[in-house]
Amino acid sequence: MLAMTGHAKKLGDLGIVIPNRLGINRVLQSLPPSYKNFVMNYNMQNMNKELPELFGMLKAAEIEIKKEHQVLMVNKTTSFKKQGKSKGKFKKGGKKAATPPVKPKNGPKPDAECYYCKEKGHWKRNCSKYLADLKSGLVKKKKEGMEHWTAVKNILKYLKRTKDMFLCYGGDQELVVNGYTDASWNTDPDDSKSQSGYVFILNGAAVSWASSKQCTVAKSSTESEYIAASEASSEAVWMKRFIVELGVVPSALDPLIIYCDNMGAIANAQEPRSHKRLKHIKLRYHSIHEYIEDGEERFAKYTLI
Repeated sequence: MLAMTGHAKKLGDLGIVIPNRLGINRVLQSLPPSYKNFVMNYNMQNMNKELPELFGMLKAAEIEIKKEHQVLMVNKTTSFKKQGKSKGKFKKGGKKAATPPVKPKNGPKPDAECYYCKEKGHWKRNCSKYLADLKSGLVKKKKEGMEHWTAVKNILKYLKRTKDMFLCYGGDQELVVNGYTDASWNTDPDDSKSQSGYVFILNGAAVSWASSKQCTVAKSSTESEYIAASEASSEAVWMKRFIVELGVVPSALDPLIIYCDNMGAIANAQEPRSHKRLKHIKLRYHSIHEYIEDGEERFAKYTLI
């Protein structure tokens, strides 16, 4: 419906006028069988409506149509209220409960570990190694600029635009978990590291997703895709075992399919032998061979359009 309205507007801007009746007929013919009574009523009354008016009628009719399949919609909307002085909650003359004084910190505990040098007995601000590196300039200091403020504003705009969006689980799709993995090679100009990402879909919506910077420098896009696939495979093994315990997905015992768009990464994942080009990659990423050999998962090729 929205696509037809948009096409009609674009053609109208080009000087090509589409008869209103033709557009209405195309929309009515494309409706699913659940709108059969609506189409019959519309044709019997011979309504001459414009496309926007028909769109409003369809939205009203959709509410009354009984859904064949239950759909679960999940969202996260937080309302912020102004905090002010509360009125009428306390009696006049009532004494406020005394707040116990905060005990001063005498110093770090003997078993306290420093976050910088990992030694015990002192804090980071008292660490001699940290202070020496700070003096020599090895530790980066905070220096916020306009680019950081712009990034924060973009995040807030994104949250505002998506606060009313939902994850919809349901419909007539089969309960099958599929994973998708991808990588962006050499995205960080400072350390030349790549970005990994994966998402797992169950019944039409995402159930697990992540995006993080890789801890190993990849020499090619194939290596970055291989590392991303290995990170996704670890999440896939955990998810498969969790779903098997639930016992609600019929195909849980089958190998979980992870889609990747790089044939070189798929070949390296399915080949159990060690290659010279992958020797510099950390050993924990090579666990993907064991997962595939045990039948926990398998990789397939997909193409981005």
